[in-house]
Amino acid sequence: MRVGLAFSGGGARSLAQIGVLQALEENNIPIAFIVGTSMGSIVGGLYAAGYNAAQLREIMKAIAWSDILTDTPPRQNLLVSQKQDKEPFLFQIRWRGLTPQIPRALTGGQKLLSILTELTWSANYWASSSFDKLRIPFRAVATDLYTGKEVLIDSGDLGEAMRASCALPLLIAPVPRQDLLLIDGGVMNNIPVAAARQQGVEVVIAVDATSNLLSPRQLALPWQIADQVTTIMQQERNERQRQLADVLISFRDLTRTALDFNDLDSLIAQGYRRTMEKMEAIRSLCARAAGPAPADTAFIVRHVEYKNFQTAFADFALFASGNGVKKDRLTAVEIQEKIDALYASGNYASVQAHVQGDTLIFKLQENPRVQRFEINGNTIYPDSVLLGCIRSRPGEIINHQQSREDLRALVEHYRRDGHALAEIRSVTFDSAAGCLRLTLDEGRIAALDIEGLRHTQPFVVQREFSLKAGEIFNSRRARQGLENILSTGLFERVNLTPVRQDSGGVRFKISLEERPSAILRAGGYYQSERGSYGLLEIGHENAWGSASKIYAYGTAGSRGFLTKATLRTDRVFSTFLTFSAGAYLQAWDNFVYPETAADSPGGEYQDRRMGLKWMVGQQVRRLGALSAELRWENTRLHALSGAGYPVGKSDILFFAMKSVIDTRDQLPFTRLGRYANVFYEYGRPSQPDADSFVKFYAHLESFHAFGPHLLHPKFIGGIADQTTPFSEQFRLSGPTPVFGLRDQEAIGRNLIVASLEYRYQLRKRPLFDVYFGWRYDLSGIWRDHNEATTHEFRHAFGLSITADTPLAPIGIAFGWMERWQKRVYFNVGVTF
Repeated sequence: MRVGLAFSGGGARSLAQIGVLQALEENNIPIAFIVGTSMGSIVGGLYAAGYNAAQLREIMKAIAWSDILTDTPPRQNLLVSQKQDKEPFLFQIRWRGLTPQIPRALTGGQKLLSILTELTWSANYWASSSFDKLRIPFRAVATDLYTGKEVLIDSGDLGEAMRASCALPLLIAPVPRQDLLLIDGGVMNNIPVAAARQQGVEVVIAVDATSNLLSPRQLALPWQIADQVTTIMQQERNERQRQLADVLISFRDLTRTALDFNDLDSLIAQGYRRTMEKMEAIRSLCARAAGPAPADTAFIVRHVEYKNFQTAFADFALFASGNGVKKDRLTAVEIQEKIDALYASGNYASVQAHVQGDTLIFKLQENPRVQRFEINGNTIYPDSVLLGCIRSRPGEIINHQQSREDLRALVEHYRRDGHALAEIRSVTFDSAAGCLRLTLDEGRIAALDIEGLRHTQPFVVQREFSLKAGEIFNSRRARQGLENILSTGLFERVNLTPVRQDSGGVRFKISLEERPSAILRAGGYYQSERGSYGLLEIGHENAWGSASKIYAYGTAGSRGFLTKATLRTDRVFSTFLTFSAGAYLQAWDNFVYPETAADSPGGEYQDRRMGLKWMVGQQVRRLGALSAELRWENTRLHALSGAGYPVGKSDILFFAMKSVIDTRDQLPFTRLGRYANVFYEYGRPSQPDADSFVKFYAHLESFHAFGPHLLHPKFIGGIADQTTPFSEQFRLSGPTPVFGLRDQEAIGRNLIVASLEYRYQLRKRPLFDVYFGWRYDLSGIWRDHNEATTHEFRHAFGLSITADTPLAPIGIAFGWMERWQKRVYFNVGVTF
C-alpha cells in the first residue's frame, strides 16, 4: 500500500501542512511519495530530505520571513569602501549596452535560495542525480515561462528546485534551468493531485492551503494584482484536482493571508487538528488499498522452544493476556506479532517461528558480538572522539537499533561543526576478528567548477570563496563564501551544488548569473540648512572583469556643485589591498557667522577646489581599512558678500594616513555596531611664504539597541597646527553633529564634540517605521588652542521625529543651544 501527499501552495497558509505531517507521523501512516507546489514544495521537500515535523516547525519559526524578499547583502558583509558608496541613492538602473535592464521581479530570490540550500546541506538525505534517492521520493511542481507547461522537477539541486517552485511572478525572479525558465508551479497546478497519482500511489492525501481572493483594499501592489489574477485562473483547475483526491484536508475557510507569518504555532495546530479529524478515513482507505486480510488460523500452544538461542527468556511474557491469565490459543497474526517484537528488539539477524504439535518453536539467529571498532577515512577528528559518539561497547551483541543511533550520532557530530556532507560510506563486520569497520566520507572537495561567467574573471569568484579543492567541505565557510560573492554586487544569483563522486569526495559547481555592470544611479535630498541637492552617478562596476569600478559622479544644488571621476579597486587581484585614483572639481557657497551668534551671517564666500587624489590601503577583513592618501588640491576662496573670511588661492600637497572601522548594521537608522574614523594629515602649500601644517581628527560612535530603544554615544575631536589655513580648518554644523547650529556656523583649529542620543522606534507601524529621538550635545571649537578651556564648552539639546518612508526618510527636529539659540530643522532624504 502506497500513500502519496499532494501539498498545495498558499504562502504562509501552507505551513499548516507541518501539522498534517505531525498527525501522520504519530499515527504511523507510511508516506511513499510527496509532490509539492510553491510553499508546499518547501515543506514537502525538506520532509522528504529527512527533517521531521517537529524540526520543520522550529525551522519555519526561526526564518525571518519579513526579510525574505530583501536580497541586499547584509551591510556587515561589505568591504568598507563598499559601505561608503551604497547609502544615498534613491534608485538605480542597470544597462546592457544601450538597453536598460528592467528587473524581472521585486527580488531575485537569493535570500530564499541561500536558506533552502543550507537546509538541504544539513539534511540527513540529499540527492543530486534523482529525488527518488531522498528518504521519501519527491517532486517539485514549477511552470516553464517559455512554453506555459507544467514541469515536475525530479533531480538536480533540491534547494534550487524548491526555490523555482516558489518564484511568484513579479515578486520573486524566475529560475533558469537548462532550456527552461521556471516560475511558481501554482500558475499551472496549485494542488498537484494528478501529479501524485501518476507516481503509482494507491491513496492520495491532498492538502489545500490555496489563498482566497483578496479584498479590494488588499489590491494595492503589482504582485498582489498578479497573485489575484493567478488565483482567479486557478479556480477551475483547483476544483478538478480536489475531486481527484482520496482525502482532502482543506484550509479554505482560514482568513489568514498568504503573507501572514505570525503565530505559526496556531496555524500548525490547525493542520494537526484537521488531519486527526480525517484519520479514521485515512486508515480505512489504507486498509482497503492493502487488500483483504488473509484468513487467520488458530493454534493450540502449550510449550515454547528456542533454537540457536543462548540467553534465558521469560516464556509467559509471550502468552499472558491482559488480566495475567495464561493463554494457550494463539492465532497466526498473534504469532507474527511476537516475531516482529523479537526482531524489533534489535538483537537478532533473523527470527522465524513454526508450530509443531502443541509446541511453538522460535528459530533465532543472534547478531554477532563486536570485540572492537575500527574507523577509517577520518582526518578531522581522532578515533577517540568519534568512538565517544558510539554507545555500543566491545563485548556486546550488535543491536541494529542502537547501531542506527550510533551512526546517526557520529554523523551529527560532524554536522554540528559545519561538516554538512560527511556520511558513513560503508559498514562491514569481520566475523573472524569480531571487528566492526566504519568507513567515512568526510565530504572532501574533489573539484570546484564555476559556471555562468561571461565577463568576470574567475579569480574574482575564487578569492571570495575560501574553500578550495582538497579541503573538507564546511557549510559555514561555504555560506560565508557565497555571501562574499554576492557582496561584490556583480551577480544576481549565486548557488552552490554538490555532486557526490563514486570514487569518493564531492564535486561542487558554483552557478552564477551576472548582473549588467553599467549602472546609472540618482538621488537627492532637502535639508533646511543646506537647501536642495541632486546626485547623479554613471559608472561601470566590473571594469576588465576584475570588479574594479570606474564612475563619474556629480551633485548640484542650492549652494554649489561637485563633479568627480574615480577608478577604484576594492581588492587588488586576490589580495586585500585596495586602490583608488580620481580627479574632482567642486564649488560651494559658504556663510561665515559672527561669534555673537547673530541671526544673519556676517559674510558669504565661494570655496572652489580642483584636485587629484591617489589612495592605497589594506582592507581589514570586512571590519575596516587602513590607507595612505596623496592629494593635490588647488583652492580658491572668492568673496561674495560681507567680511570675516580671507580670499585668495593656494596649491597644497596633502599626505594622510587613515583608519576606518565600520560595523554598523544599517544606515541611516543604525541599531547595532560601531564606527571609528581616525586620520592624520600633513599639508604642504606650494607658496614659498606659507607654512606646512598638521591635522589630527577622530570620530568615534557606537550603537546599542534594546528592543525599540537605542542608545548612541558619539565623540568627535580634532587638533590642527596654528599654521592651518582658513580653508582647512574644522567646521561644526547643525543639526549634525550639534543641535542649535546653522550649516558651518562654527570654524576653528581645535574641536571637541561629545553627545548622547536616545531613540525610540514605534512598536506599531502606522504605515512605515517611525522614530522619536532626543540628544544632548557638548561641544567646543576654538581658533587658538590657548582659548580651549572647559568654560568655553556649549550645551545643546534636540528632539526629532523621523519617518522611514519607502521613498526616503522624512524628519523634523527642534534644537536649542545655551543662550537660547534655537533652530527648527526639516529634512527629506539622506544627505551626502
